[in-house]
Amino acid sequence: MKILKKLFNNSSLLQKLLLMFLTVTITPLIFITVFFYDRTEQRLLELTYENMYSSNQQISSNVNAHLDNLRQISSMIYTDETLQAYLTKTYTDDYSIFEAYRYIDGLLYSLLTANNNLASINLYVDNQSLPEDGLFLKHITLENLPMDYLNQLQQTYGNNIFSNVIQDKNEKNVIYLGRILNFNAQSQFYGMVTIGLSEELLYKLIEKEEQNKSVYLLNENNQIISASDKSLLNLSFSEAIGPELSTNQEVVAIDGHPNLLVYNTMPNGWKTVSLTPIDEIMRSSRQTAMQIVVIALFSLVLSIFMIFVIAKYLSRRLRKLNRQAAQVEQGNFSLLLTDSSKDEIGQLNAAFNKMSTRLKDLIDKLYVKELAKRDAELYALQSQINPHFLYNTLSGISSLAIQNEDLEVSKIVNHLARFYQTSLNMGHQYITLEKEIALTKHYLAIQHMRFDDSFMERWEVDDSLSTCETLKLVLQPFVENAINHAIYDDQQCLEITIRIYQTMHVDAPALCLEVEDDGCGMSSDKVEALLSSQSKAGYGIKNVHERIQLAYGQTYGVTIQSQAGLGTKISIMLPLQQHDGA
Repeated sequence: MKILKKLFNNSSLLQKLLLMFLTVTITPLIFITVFFYDRTEQRLLELTYENMYSSNQQISSNVNAHLDNLRQISSMIYTDETLQAYLTKTYTDDYSIFEAYRYIDGLLYSLLTANNNLASINLYVDNQSLPEDGLFLKHITLENLPMDYLNQLQQTYGNNIFSNVIQDKNEKNVIYLGRILNFNAQSQFYGMVTIGLSEELLYKLIEKEEQNKSVYLLNENNQIISASDKSLLNLSFSEAIGPELSTNQEVVAIDGHPNLLVYNTMPNGWKTVSLTPIDEIMRSSRQTAMQIVVIALFSLVLSIFMIFVIAKYLSRRLRKLNRQAAQVEQGNFSLLLTDSSKDEIGQLNAAFNKMSTRLKDLIDKLYVKELAKRDAELYALQSQINPHFLYNTLSGISSLAIQNEDLEVSKIVNHLARFYQTSLNMGHQYITLEKEIALTKHYLAIQHMRFDDSFMERWEVDDSLSTCETLKLVLQPFVENAINHAIYDDQQCLEITIRIYQTMHVDAPALCLEVEDDGCGMSSDKVEALLSSQSKAGYGIKNVHERIQLAYGQTYGVTIQSQAGLGTKISIMLPLQQHDGA
């Protein structure tokens, strides 16, 4: 027993789990159960699809036969030259009108009698000399023909067109085939014909096929033109039922329930759509599936019992490790008790011991020292001059200068005070672009008093970006750098161009701030050194670059383009976002 226990302890966790599953043969049982159930389900779906497809084909064939009959009748009327003559003739006496009525009514009565499945046949003419007969002949007016249907007919150039479902005067649902009547050699039309087909007749073709499924007849625009639920007529199929018609066989979800959708398309674009709930299809296979599930559950219970026994043994060792991890979380880095097992948990204990020791050393050497360093830096910052006090003092100096009529001193002190007021920003690091520009202009005003006409600035700013957000003091350091380092000829005025515009950066809208001068420039080696982590020169430039990357990520920051003797161009890239007003 001790040997077996030792072998078990030294085996891998994966081997223990495999042994447990092989003991109860749960894997083969689950595989067989899932495989045969899936095969049965797939075969039932295939048989149901074949049945639905065949049923749809039969419906489509029957519907198409009725539509072909309507097309033949419209062609007879379209090619009847005697009818054409009566409809286009100008009438001056009642006898001629009576002769026209007799021919027209006789023709259409005979067509209705021979085709008793038709709801109506109507002729529409623009010939005002031929009055309406109250039966078949009507004038083309908005009262007789809706404007949208009239426009559709006029655009067919003599071809057949089917309407949506329309309620006639008897409140029966009718679908009309419409056709323009025109002269064969001319595009000008002289009338129109509509032939009505009862929706009830179309539904009778569908009704006998609706067994455990729903069948819908759609027009070429995927609008329902026949169904058992008449409230769905003229609605888009995707709006009324749910799924879009993408493939002619697919499983779709309707009201959260899976359904098999099958549709056929007729030559004129109409579709026969059938929907069968998957639950109805699978009902016959569930009894066999339940028997298999009972056997599977019995085996599963047995396997769960064995898993419980083994898991209890493993979890006891894992709980010990978990308790030690909680101690480490609290800062207690004492070592774990020795675990003599050589499986994964034993190896994990040994690795955790090494990690705890290493972590403690790192904290002692780095973390504690870093905290002390940050505390010292914070203390040094707190010891510096309070900017609020400086701003209030500058305001006082400005007032005294005005009292002593020293306006130049008052002006420069005022600019300096406004500079500090904007840069403080109530402790917030983000300001609007408008404030950043104002801050830079205050700084430039001070420098103009100092350097007279040694430099001049030019602003190219997109005013629509004034409310965008930026870190404070990202523009001024580069303007200061240009004034202090770019001037190389006291006789030549330095020109500084400041551009602010919107651009695209890493496939997203961005805000670009540029500071360009025509000064002395610098070498490529010096440009690379300015932004390097080891550089002590250009501290303000590197500071702005690091602040931008900390705030917005590594894809944003400062780029420098410069050439000795030809000037320098600084580009500051920020994400384009509105200031939240905080």
